Amino acid sequence: SRPFFKDRRKFIQLVDPLLQGRFPTRCLHHAIAITAMCLQEQPSFRPFISDVVVALEYLASQPYNSGSNTRTQSPSSSTPSRENGLSSSETR
Repeated sequence: SRPFFKDRRKFIQLVDPLLQGRFPTRCLHHAIAITAMCLQEQPSFRPFISDVVVALEYLASQPYNSGSNTRTQSPSSSTPSRENGLSSSETR
């Protein structure tokens, strides 16, 4: 997945095609941020798997409203936060 992180236009290629575009774009950007944290070179900077699970469960619980999903939407400038189980101070 690392090659896709350099170009936001390629983010969509990380998505399961069976979803057929039916997912909140904001959640895709959060999932990519979680993935990037998991791929840190130094293990001490990676999140605990329990934190990853909590964050992904949070993303999976988000409702999908087809009327508000646009792939051209600007990526959220925020990254996963304490509310979904990950913060920079809690990653290991």
